[in-house]
Amino acid sequence: MAGSAEQSATAPRAGVRQKVVTWVAALSLPVIALGNFSEAVMIVEDTVDRVVSAFTNLPEYEDLSYLRAGISRDYAREIFGTPQVNRDLGNGLGAEYYFDEKYLLTLLVRSGEVTAFTVISLQDGFSPQVFDEWGGPLGEFTFAGLKGLPGDFLVDWNKNSALYLELVNLGGGSLNQKAYAGWVNYGAGAEAAGLSRLYQSVLTGEGTETARQNVRESVTPNLYGWGNLNQADIRNSILSPADLAHYLSAYQ
Repeated sequence: MAGSAEQSATAPRAGVRQKVVTWVAALSLPVIALGNFSEAVMIVEDTVDRVVSAFTNLPEYEDLSYLRAGISRDYAREIFGTPQVNRDLGNGLGAEYYFDEKYLLTLLVRSGEVTAFTVISLQDGFSPQVFDEWGGPLGEFTFAGLKGLPGDFLVDWNKNSALYLELVNLGGGSLNQKAYAGWVNYGAGAEAAGLSRLYQSVLTGEGTETARQNVRESVTPNLYGWGNLNQADIRNSILSPADLAHYLSAYQ
C-alpha cells in the first residue's frame, strides 16, 4: 500500500520536473548558441533542482541517498559542496556540517574518509527513507516501530538542550557498521513525552527500562545515521541549539 502511494505521488512530480527542464533549456539556448554548452548544462541542472526543491524534496532525497560510511570526503563534497562549518573533535576526528533549510547533515571524517554521518530533519514533511525495510520515512515511525533490536542509548535533558540517541541492530545491514536513530529538540516534530523522566531515571538508576520503553513507544526519531563510531563520538558531534542558532545566523 505504501509503495503504491509513493509511486502515485512521484508520477506528477516527474511531470513537473520535465516541464521545468524544457522551460530552463529554452532559456539556456542563447548560452548554447555562444558555444558554452557545458555551462548551459550546469545552468539547466542547477535551476531545475532549485525549482523542483521549492515544491518537493526529491533533489534532497536523491543527494542523501548517496551517503555511505566509508566514502571519501572528496566524493561527499562533489555532492554537497564545501561544508559551512568544521569542528575538531579530537583523536584525528573532525565534524563537517552542511546547513540546509530542510535538514542538517553532519559528516564525521578521519583521514579523508567519512567514518559516520547523521542527518537531522528540520522541517515537518521532510522524510527521507531510512534503514530500508527496517525503518521507513523519517518522522513517520516511533523508535519502537523500528524492526531491529534496540541497543545502547544516551539521553540528555537540560534547560536548553535535549536529545535521545540509540544504536539499533538492523540485522545483516548493520553487522559491519552501526545504525543510529535519535531525537533532538530542534529537529522536526520536536516533542518528546517522557524524556525528562528517562533522564532522571538514568541519574537515579531506578525504573530506567520502563521509562525508556515509554519514550520508545511515543517519540518519533528526527535523526538517523550510519557509521563506525561509538555513541559518544556521535553525541559529541551533535550541535547544541545555541551552537546551531549561532552558525545559522552566520551562514544563512
